[in-house]
Amino acid sequence: MSKDFDLIIRNAYLSEKDSVYDIGIVGDRIIKIEAKIEGTVKDEIDAKGNLVSPGFVDAHTHMDKSFTSTGERLPKFWSRPYTRDAAIEDGLKYYKNATHEEIKGHVIEHAHMQVLHGTLYTRTHVDVDSVAKTKAVEAVLEAKEELKDLIDIQVVAFAQSGFFVDLESESLIRKSLDMGCDLVGGVDPATRENNVEGSLDLCFKLAKEYDVDIDYHIHDIGTVGVYSINRLAQKTIENGYKGRVTTSHAWCFADAPSEWLDEAIPLYKDSGMKFVTCFSSTPPTMPVIKLLEAGINLGCASDNIRDFWVPFGNGDMVQGALIETQRLELKTNRDLGLIWKMITSEGARVLGIEKNYGIEVGKKADLVVLNSLSPQWAIIDQAKRLCVIKNGRIIAKDEVIVA
Repeated sequence: MSKDFDLIIRNAYLSEKDSVYDIGIVGDRIIKIEAKIEGTVKDEIDAKGNLVSPGFVDAHTHMDKSFTSTGERLPKFWSRPYTRDAAIEDGLKYYKNATHEEIKGHVIEHAHMQVLHGTLYTRTHVDVDSVAKTKAVEAVLEAKEELKDLIDIQVVAFAQSGFFVDLESESLIRKSLDMGCDLVGGVDPATRENNVEGSLDLCFKLAKEYDVDIDYHIHDIGTVGVYSINRLAQKTIENGYKGRVTTSHAWCFADAPSEWLDEAIPLYKDSGMKFVTCFSSTPPTMPVIKLLEAGINLGCASDNIRDFWVPFGNGDMVQGALIETQRLELKTNRDLGLIWKMITSEGARVLGIEKNYGIEVGKKADLVVLNSLSPQWAIIDQAKRLCVIKNGRIIAKDEVIVA
């Protein structure tokens, strides 16, 4: 005999509604949210008044690099001090010798770690250059398909070495987009490429040719960084790409005069520019709250995990929210609530999935049940993820993948 519901989550605290509800699910969709749902059901979860959240969004990762520092008593690569050039050099050495199965295995391990922590959506930047070729892209795309019932992965064909530094990058990016990458990305058009106009123009040319969005790393600080982001926003408008471009990192906002940002915010809003800051590197003076209050779309991300760029990380966005609040010295309930939005609804906007995201009737049943009373307490207590639901199915329970 058929049931009215495949799954009901009972006594779920929904922070957006600030009350406790039942959530009724059929297939992969939420079909009812009421104080008390009546009807027959195949499976039930009692949230016991605890927080139920949409699945977390990790808006900027490098899954092809993850766990490359592991396997020895001390983290590999980290006997040397960190510099950008050293990390790039170690990466080139890694990709020269890495196998398809090794890279794919790291991606799957990374994804499983994310899922256990309640992350159900992620965007990963995959190195494409004359050394890596499309080796990493092939491995990531294959893993993406195998993982589709656990996590949604967007893949960026990323010119890590620079379009004008590594002249094979353009042709390899084209090949990667032909293979099925979802976005195109570049890095530091000023200090890496030494060609702001040329590198941005080339990125837009590729994006428009393949009808994909852009996600651009801009680490540069000070006036150089602000100039690069402003040119990216201006070119977004000129190319008819409003709402389709993300700037990752944007460290320059942390040291730019406040009046510069005040002048630039209307440009960013007009262009629909999206931004991502990574909690492992957010500068303490980053104007996160100011940007959010101005209506700028700002997501949060883990970035690298245990590789030649960063020795730590576990893909936990709730831990990331705590790190972010501590780096920025945020303490109020309101501010913690805004940080929570960065790992949920703001991240969903960055990925362009907001139409199907959230706890509303008709939207996808991608949910996390936490052992906490609210987003604020979840951050403070580092709440356990009691149950993770993807497409209406329980995929992880008590920190074990069960699907």
